[in-house]
Amino acid sequence: MKIDSSIFNLFAQRPRKAPVAETSPGATTPPQPRPPSLRSDAQRVDDFHARMAKQQLDWADANKDGSLTKAEYMDGQKRLAEANDQTFDSEASSERWAKLDPAGKGALDANALREGLETLLPVKVGHLDGNVFQRLLARRTSD
Repeated sequence: MKIDSSIFNLFAQRPRKAPVAETSPGATTPPQPRPPSLRSDAQRVDDFHARMAKQQLDWADANKDGSLTKAEYMDGQKRLAEANDQTFDSEASSERWAKLDPAGKGALDANALREGLETLLPVKVGHLDGNVFQRLLARRTSD
């Protein structure tokens, strides 16, 4: 029996056998993780506005009836300003309410609030156009 204790044998690659999985008749293999689903940019922006509308309703809808009145909105904005140690600007809040409720109904459900937030918060996905790279490169070389 030959025993080779050289360091070469520690690092030399040897063929390995794959482990044999033990399977029994009732055994199941664990599910493989699925890759995350791909969403388009429009879906991501839509999800953002849906989350914003839900958060606004959860925060400001005092009677939890699913609609937001101007009084509830103003009260929510006042509480939000107090929580952030800021002064409450009722004129700015009234202007935002006018953008959220352009028809002047006086109350907004979740869908109407979402539409208002889309106009109030126009979010776009930030892809760079071809000229941005050239402008950044020119600015970098001029420094």
